[in-house]
Amino acid sequence: MFKIEDAIGDVVLISFRNNEELKEFGINESISHYLIKGIDQLGLWLEHPGIILSKTEDKEGKPLPEDKISRERVNANFLLRWEYVKSIMHYPDREGYDFPSEFDLNVGFKK
Repeated sequence: MFKIEDAIGDVVLISFRNNEELKEFGINESISHYLIKGIDQLGLWLEHPGIILSKTEDKEGKPLPEDKISRERVNANFLLRWEYVKSIMHYPDREGYDFPSEFDLNVGFKK
C-alpha cells in the first residue's frame, strides 16, 4: 500500500483546489509538478519552482536603471496546506520523478 510519506523526495503532479491565494508566492498554475521536501499535519512542504529577488533601488531609495538591477535566484520551500490540495499524482519508478527514500539509502559505517 502506498502512503503519502513514501513520496517525500519525489516529484509529483499536484492539482490545487484554489490557487488564488498561492499567487502571492508566485504559484500561478492550478496544476503543476513539485518536489515534495516534507509532510506534516499542516500539509506538504514543496520546493518552490523559482524565486528571484531583485535589487531595484540604490542606497537612497532611488530606482536603479534596468542595466544596474541585480537579480538572485534563491532556493525556497513553501507549505501547501492540505485544504489547497485537490489531488496528487505520483509516478512510481519513473526516471527523474521517483527517487530513493532517504531512509532506504545504504549509508554509514559497515562491519
